Order: sequence, then C-alpha cells, then structure tokens
Amino acid sequence: MPVRSVNSVAVASFAAPWSMIFLPDGRMLVTERPPTPDTLLNPVEPGRLRLVTQGGVVSAPIAGLPSNVGLLDIKLDPLYASNRRIYISFMERDPNAPRTGRDEGDARVDPAGLAVMRGTLNLDPNGGAQLTDVSVIWRQTPKIVSFPGSGEPGGRLAFSPDGIYLFVTAGDRQEFTPVQSLTNTLGKIIRIYPDGSIPSDNPYVGRGDALPEIWTLGHRNAYGLAFDAAGQLWENEMGPMGGDEFNLIQRTGNYGWPNVSYGDNYGGAPLPKPATGDGYAASAVWWTPVIAPSGMIFYTGTTFGDWRGDAIISGLQSKGLVRVRVTGTTASEVQRIDLGARIRSVTQGPDGALWVLEDQPSGRLLKLTPVF
Repeated sequence: MPVRSVNSVAVASFAAPWSMIFLPDGRMLVTERPPTPDTLLNPVEPGRLRLVTQGGVVSAPIAGLPSNVGLLDIKLDPLYASNRRIYISFMERDPNAPRTGRDEGDARVDPAGLAVMRGTLNLDPNGGAQLTDVSVIWRQTPKIVSFPGSGEPGGRLAFSPDGIYLFVTAGDRQEFTPVQSLTNTLGKIIRIYPDGSIPSDNPYVGRGDALPEIWTLGHRNAYGLAFDAAGQLWENEMGPMGGDEFNLIQRTGNYGWPNVSYGDNYGGAPLPKPATGDGYAASAVWWTPVIAPSGMIFYTGTTFGDWRGDAIISGLQSKGLVRVRVTGTTASEVQRIDLGARIRSVTQGPDGALWVLEDQPSGRLLKLTPVF
C-alpha cells in the first residue's frame, strides 16, 4: 500500500546534531557539531556524543572523545555485540599542520581536517556511558585552512556487508584542482580495515604517485553512503549550484568533480557537463534544483509498506525525505515527503519506524510513522 505522508513526533532536541545510530538495547547515540559560528575565529566548543532513549531522555556528553571541533557520522562495529566498539568521523584542528587552502593567509584560522576514531563504549547501570581505548584510525590529507562551519568535510561511514572493510567519504573541503590528484584524500572515498590498516588489494596500493587508501575520486561533498540489498555501494553528494548526485560506487571510478558537473559554479559560471565517453562515471540520478542530500539508508523494514529496498535520502534544501528506487545499476526518484525543515540525517528504528534529525537551529529528533 502506498505511503501518502508521515506522522511526526518530536522526541528530543540538540544544538547542532549530525548523525545517530541505534544500540541493541533500543537507545540511540547522537553526534553533535558545535553550532556554526558567525566569526572566522576557531571554535572553542568540541562536538559531543550523547545517549538518548526513545522516550527522549538525553544523557550528559559522553566522556573519552579525542580532541575535536565537531563530530560527524557514527557506526557500530559489525561485531559490536562482542567488542562494543563504535566508530565516529570528526573534524580535528592542528595549528602545527602545514598551512594550505583558501584561507591559509588568515593567521586566526588553524588547519583542520576529517578524521575517524574508534573506541569501546562502556554503558553503566545508571544510564550513562563513557568511551575507552580510543584511537584515531585514519586522517584526511592534507588539513585545510578554512573558516569554521565551512569546508565540505563529507565524513559518512559504511561497513561492507561482510563487515571486513570500512568505507569513508572524504569531502573536497571546497578545494578544486587537488580533487583529481591521487596524492591526497580530498574528494575521495577511501577503503580501510576497521583498525585503519590498508587492504593489500586496494587499487592504488604500491603506486608511488597515489595514496593506498583511495577507492574512488572526483567527489565534491558526499554526505550519504550505504550498501543496497544486492551488496552494491551507493553514495549521494552535493553539487555546486545544481547537480546533486546519486552514484553507484565502483572501484577506481572517477566521478568527475571539478572537471565536470551537472550543476554550475556559484555565481553562474558554467561547468562542463558529463558526456558519454568522457572517462567519468555517470550518475544514476541527479537533481537541479538541488535537494542538498545529507544522510541515506536503504530501508529494510515493512512498516513503510512498499518502501522496502529503496534508498531514503534526507535533504537539507528539500526539507524532507527523497525516496529513490534502485533497479540493478539504475535508479529513479519515486517520492518526496515534506517535513518542513532541513533534515540532516535519517535512520531506521528497531520497529521499522524512521527517525530523522533536523539541522540546526531547531535540531529536533523526530520519529516518523507512515500514513497510508
């Protein structure tokens, strides 16, 4: 039966939430970035991790995080039931890193970059938690000098269906030419083992002119990453002025940015458009006007009727959910659900309901159930 709309119930609110994941006991972990500042100065507040019940009880910030200037995505280890490990992508600042990027001449701003940590989550009987055995398993190269709140970090995480590999989207940090180079991880998707080591069968291992963790290149700002039921990896990314993309991710694929785009530069300057035979991977779906895709899941429940197997994409500009149906290696948009606010992330609950996080400043956690 087709879903016409959704019932939405606000459960909790946060200053600047980014992502969430359910624990086996039905509680959630929610990551937060500091609210975007109105100054070029470096932020003084770190990102926070909180434990949240489905009834809306929010814990104090969980201790044990590494130094950071904002938390992004979060995933449980495939063997979480036995090892209690979690993985978080985050932004870290390093005033001693080489200064590169569009604001490198502004001494008030430190270099910052994407990183991924893992740690052990220890839950206490009083409803709290802390992290131990925390280590940073990967860092983007190079760090970029750009004002806080900007920089297109990417940061989505996805484990392969067999649990062996961890994929990470690394945004272009609003840099351009470096994205097409294999000597950095700007605008790339990377593939590593859960301990951060590099699989020997990665495509660029052993090449002196390439970083071995790279899986694909030519991405702008990938905020969605998920495997479908057939084991295919899909990604969504923000285009510039127009041209948001939904892509099938395949080993060594070059997705074109910034050499080609379905959109144009801000200000209206045209960009070359993808064309058959240009050497770049074509998108399965693209959007102009933009939807500003953020999070993404493939729905596996039955609560939402015929949505099973579809990609559910949260949208900032579209202010809701965009449903995309995948057929083999092709895809098409089939429905939009208006939620009236910028939606930062989406996940599926244990009972098949959908949960979404609104972007700042509202920052609400919502539970969605279908209306047929």
